[in-house]
Amino acid sequence: MEINRQNLADEFNMGDIENEVGRLTIVSSADPVEIIQENIERANRILDRVEEEMENGNFTARMVEVASAMMNTVTSSSKEIMANINYKKYLQIREAMIKYKYDELESKKTQFRGSQTNQNIILTDREHLMKLLGEQEKIEN
Repeated sequence: MEINRQNLADEFNMGDIENEVGRLTIVSSADPVEIIQENIERANRILDRVEEEMENGNFTARMVEVASAMMNTVTSSSKEIMANINYKKYLQIREAMIKYKYDELESKKTQFRGSQTNQNIILTDREHLMKLLGEQEKIEN
């Protein structure tokens, strides 16, 4: 037995139910921004419908409660999706910074290797140096 949607629409004074169902179809897009936009548009359509029902005198507390829960869900999911997008961008920036630091380190290593020379450096105090120079003079004479 199939449900007669037109009879339901007439009984509950809902207008064109086929058109309403077509407008409320689920989005299958993978782009989070498009999902957010579609969900906001959907929420607006449902809230418009709730307002129409309130104007017609078909106001129920449950209707407003459901609309409120829907708004909270859309808002929280939008925040979560945007936070995930921003975190991915943050991770991409951090990855680029790490690559830059690695390249900078490699560059410094190659510069250090190329500039190495053997230098004889003597660390001593003045007295020992004078003593050493004095001994060399004696040897030379």
